[in-house]
Formats: sequence, C-alpha cells, structure tokens
Amino acid sequence: MSLISIAQKDYKKELVEPMIEIVGDDYVIEEFMIIKSKGESIQMHLKAQMPQDCMVHRDRLIALTTMFMTKLTDEISANGEVEEIDSLIGEADMIIKIFVTDDGLQLAMSAAGETKRETLSWKQVYEEM
Repeated sequence: MSLISIAQKDYKKELVEPMIEIVGDDYVIEEFMIIKSKGESIQMHLKAQMPQDCMVHRDRLIALTTMFMTKLTDEISANGEVEEIDSLIGEADMIIKIFVTDDGLQLAMSAAGETKRETLSWKQVYEEM
C-alpha cells in the first residue's frame, strides 16, 4: 500500500471497519485492488483464511496478511499503480489465497487459468523471514 493510496482513502471509514470477519467456521480477510501498469489494468482479490479453532492466534493472520500485502504492493508500485477498492467490479483477473493451519500456511496464486501453490511449515516460514 503506497502512502498516496493511504492518504486518498477515507481513514475514518477504514478505522472502524474490522480487518477480519468470521465466515462459517473460519476467520477471513479479503482485499480487492486494481493494478494499473503499462496502460493495462487487472483486478486482484486477496483472501486469507484460517479455521477459528486453529492454534494460531487470529492476530497472526492479520499480521501475515498485512506483511504479505505490504510487500506485494511495494513490488507492484515500483512499476505501476495500486488502487484499493471496496469490492470487485465483475471478476478478478488474479486471485491470491493464503490458508493458515496449525501446521503452516499455503499461498496459492491463480491467474490466466493457472494456479501456483507454495506450502510452508511454520518452521520454514520463520526461517525465511
């Protein structure tokens, strides 16, 4: 998230909205954005989820998602623009999912009909930080 996008957001609305929701038996965080680069734009949907009965505290889900989003938007902003939106306009061109369990996490990125996954144990996650 760039400083410009933060400044342009309605911070009062942002401050009162929960970062995490309970959907069924899971904690869920969802973010939507439009990425503009080289005259093109794509919509991205990020969804992070974790079972409520997971040993991992829900604050860790927030921290991991925030860390991931910050790194991602920094990389994208180097070559383009990122605009956060409240919901998708039609369908997402790219979907990133973060699944958190007692044993670790899995990142899945789907775009153009292909899905790439990376699965890490908690030991691997903390060794790579």
